[in-house]
Amino acid sequence: MSIIVKKIKGFDNPLLYDKLNYPQCTCGECPRFYFNSLHIGSRGSGKTHTVCDMVRHYETHKLMRDNTEYKLRTHLISPTIDANPIFKSLESLDMEKDAHDEYSDELLLKIIKDIREKKEKYDEYIKYQDYYKKFHKTPEHKLDKLYDESPEIFHL
Repeated sequence: MSIIVKKIKGFDNPLLYDKLNYPQCTCGECPRFYFNSLHIGSRGSGKTHTVCDMVRHYETHKLMRDNTEYKLRTHLISPTIDANPIFKSLESLDMEKDAHDEYSDELLLKIIKDIREKKEKYDEYIKYQDYYKKFHKTPEHKLDKLYDESPEIFHL
């Protein structure tokens, strides 16, 4: 049995889209960011252990995008925080600030807002770092040309 592919008129145009460029694990074997994960099982079946193993994997491998390393930050919302001391093994989880034992929409919105603010600060830092390198690599007699081409470097 062979499969015959027939194009349908009006549905033969390729889809045009921009490929999202998220930081990814350097091992190349694990799930690509960003993803949702659902772990279902009976009590004691290893759900929490599996998730912690995955987070620890990301902690031990670099997360890279465009030759820039990104640090992992873990947020935990779980009613079983006290019953699972394995959470304390996660280096990327600040138990005081980022571990919560009760879910609410307000909490989730607060976490998202905090992540957005941290991302903006981090992106600004990366931009500053790039400008700093470019400025210091430029010989002094070429600074005027650099200013004409990239005046934002001097304003940052």
